[in-house]
Amino acid sequence: MSEIAERLDVGAKAILGHLELLERAGLVEANVDEQRRKYFRITDNLRLEAFVSPYSFEVEITTVALSAPREHAEAREAITGLRSIYGEIRELVEKRHRVMQEYQHIQGKITEAMGLCMDAIEDVAQDNIEAEILYALLKGPMNTRVLSMQLGIPEYVIEGYIAEMERKKILKKDENNYIIG
Repeated sequence: MSEIAERLDVGAKAILGHLELLERAGLVEANVDEQRRKYFRITDNLRLEAFVSPYSFEVEITTVALSAPREHAEAREAITGLRSIYGEIRELVEKRHRVMQEYQHIQGKITEAMGLCMDAIEDVAQDNIEAEILYALLKGPMNTRVLSMQLGIPEYVIEGYIAEMERKKILKKDENNYIIG
């Protein structure tokens, strides 16, 4: 724990609090030695997958709960059940791999398109506020209140900018929200 605190330049108490949260969530396990020192380690049955791109991220955590050993007959029955679903699991894992490859491909396309949009915004926006409004709308349709809260700009200022961008046909209203277009 002190190593983590030193490396991250964070207080040991904060590190301990975070490690205890991770322990309660089942992501780490702790042991206490004779001197009452607590040692943490990543749970053996943990699988963590993170999907990160410049514009989004997803985390998938999987843990396997282990139970007490079974009697011989129950174990044989469990093995039979395991064998019967093994093929299905393999197919699903292969399918997930294909889906993840497609997901990565799509994320690459999104990243490329977002980069092009950001370049276009730099060319189109008259000032930083217009640019910030357009950047926010890249994430999806929003109304003036949400834009105001997200950007920390008074709503009446946002309304003025939106009216001007509507006039220039940069934005349009889609039901109750504004979109680029």
